[in-house]
Amino acid sequence: MQLTSRQEFPAPPADVYAMVTDEAFLRHAAAEMGSPDARVAASGGHTAVEASVEAPPEVRPFVGDRLAIIQEVRWGPAEADGGRSGTFSITVPGKPVTFEGTARLEPTASGSVIDHAGDLSVRIPLLGARIEKEAAPAILEALDAQARVGRAWLTR
Repeated sequence: MQLTSRQEFPAPPADVYAMVTDEAFLRHAAAEMGSPDARVAASGGHTAVEASVEAPPEVRPFVGDRLAIIQEVRWGPAEADGGRSGTFSITVPGKPVTFEGTARLEPTASGSVIDHAGDLSVRIPLLGARIEKEAAPAILEALDAQARVGRAWLTR
């Protein structure tokens, strides 16, 4: 299932990139989103967050109340306008679930945007498509929640 998402930030791309690759921000965002014990690593444009998150109610019958997730992002070098392209993946260890795709950080008149485009895949015969439809809103909300935390972080 193809998903797209756009998050806007009131800061230039260099500041947004610095934030999304900062271990302190990643820990703060994970805690704000209900995972205070997340493990975080960031180095050279590559970030990894291992967290336990509350499972969306619609998928709890299949996965339980909480999900372990691993979110990885790899950013490429800055372009002349400060924009960057990258790749991301969100996996659920031990479950046939992935959300993988591209991320694009670009300048705007009011700051920056990060656009995500990716494929959500749940490889469970007969049920996969249904679970994808039920999980998609929670994934998009998580990206939006991380952006809300980021906007607050940038204005502090």
